[in-house]
Amino acid sequence: MFIASDSDSVMSAQKYERVTAGAELNVAVTLSRLGLKSQYFSRFGNDQLGSVILADIEAEGVDISLVKRVDSFTGAMVRNSGKSQVVEISYLRKGSAASTIEPQDILDSYISSAKWLHTTGITCAISTTGAATVKYALSKAVSLGIKSSFDLNIRRRLWSEADAKKVLAPLASNIELLIGGEDEYQVVFGSNEPKKILAEANKRGCRIAVMTKGDQQLRYCVDGNYEEITPPKVIALDPVGSGDAFTGGAIAGLLSGMSVDQALRQGSICGALVASMFGDWTGIPTGELGVINENHR
Repeated sequence: MFIASDSDSVMSAQKYERVTAGAELNVAVTLSRLGLKSQYFSRFGNDQLGSVILADIEAEGVDISLVKRVDSFTGAMVRNSGKSQVVEISYLRKGSAASTIEPQDILDSYISSAKWLHTTGITCAISTTGAATVKYALSKAVSLGIKSSFDLNIRRRLWSEADAKKVLAPLASNIELLIGGEDEYQVVFGSNEPKKILAEANKRGCRIAVMTKGDQQLRYCVDGNYEEITPPKVIALDPVGSGDAFTGGAIAGLLSGMSVDQALRQGSICGALVASMFGDWTGIPTGELGVINENHR
């Protein structure tokens, strides 16, 4: 990702800072920071951009041994900082290496050797083979008895709401943890009643259904039981990436043996810390065995 550094508008910026980020990757880094072993899979181009991104990922302790390098360019994004203006993102990913990912890339051993599989709707949005790969991986996790999570993560600049619903609705079923913003749930489930939507997600086999709304009440439903959590209040400097930190913190908590409520509260702390600092990874806390360090609580 290239972020304008001398202006809060790409239209006037002359200088940019390169950082590595991405929804699934942010989750993997959060898990690694919290003391768990995480592995990231995607396709990268045989270019310098791909090489430097992989070096960044590896430096965070995330296993990249399964990554494929292909003869296509490594995808990127360009954005302003969002410090004084609304964040505007330009995606440079159509035809990118990651968009060529296909179900055959995912071997059974990749999933059977894991305790948890995580993916998002962004991979579904960048290509039809990306969507097929997500579908395959999630279904394979079910057949192998591996817990999984899916973040709806609808990016309206990548596809329409109608196309998103058509692809994502079937995927929002039979998983351990479903995550999405209030507006994203409305697109996929076709309702504007949070309790009704979350109950429906549970009926579809999503044991834990979580609905976020920035720093407002976090709603969730577990096996038909509805609850709410008030996230920590912080001065948000850069909310981009905070949702992924929330997801990573919650997954880490669940893997550590926490109750759902405890895990989601840990996720909320991780998300708030990231939102309070500039950059997707800057505020991600550290921990051991999936539990955030005491000084961050």
